[in-house]
Amino acid sequence: MHSFIAKSAQRRVGGRVQRSRGFTLIEVLVAMTILAVGVSALVSSTGASAFRSAKLREREVGRWVAVNHLNTLQALPTWPELGAKNIEVEMVKQTWYVRTRTKKEDLDLRRMDIEVRLNPDSESYIYSVTGFASNPKHSR
Repeated sequence: MHSFIAKSAQRRVGGRVQRSRGFTLIEVLVAMTILAVGVSALVSSTGASAFRSAKLREREVGRWVAVNHLNTLQALPTWPELGAKNIEVEMVKQTWYVRTRTKKEDLDLRRMDIEVRLNPDSESYIYSVTGFASNPKHSR
């Protein structure tokens, strides 16, 4: 049997015996396995990258909403009201829920903690920012 396999891998060319060149079945299977592992790693990496990209976009838009709201409060000609206040803001075709907590720091300063969420009932926020507003009577 061994001699049959050896003879089947040989061929005669111009009176000389030449061995056939090619890949064995094992070599082909190993190459396909390596290729399959590489492709699956690439697909997994692409999926994770898409997820991170969506989360990063969500966080960046949340930052825009928070900073816009803080700048609006700081530009008001009157003090921001003390206490907590919830509002809805529309940005990039989504509704964002903004919670503002305003505290009195001293006579001429108020602290505003702003948290932005996509779900109004969620305790976790996407982005938060803290800012201060001075007494509008003393800034003019």
